[in-house]
Amino acid sequence: MEISITTMSENGQVVIPAEVRRDAKLKPSTKFIVFNRHGNIVLRVLKKEAFERDVELIEAIDRGEKDIAEGRYVKADTSQSAEEIVDLLLS
Repeated sequence: MEISITTMSENGQVVIPAEVRRDAKLKPSTKFIVFNRHGNIVLRVLKKEAFERDVELIEAIDRGEKDIAEGRYVKADTSQSAEEIVDLLLS
C-alpha cells in the first residue's frame, strides 16, 4: 500500500501522486466516486459492476453509525468466538 500527501488547488483540484497511481494501476480518464465521510474525502474507483453495491455499502455504514449514536448496538468482546458473536447478534 502506497501512502502519500497531496494538496488541493484553489480550484479544488487534487493530484493523485504518481506512486499511488502506479500502485493502484490507474490510467488517465479513470473515473471515481467521491464522497464525504464526516470530513474525510474518499475516492473510490468507479466500476460499473460495483457502483450499486458501493452506494448500498455507504448507506449501510450511515445507518450503522446512526444506530450506534442512538444506542442500538450489541457489544462483543474480541475474546469471543465467531459463533458466540453471531449468537449475540441474533438474540
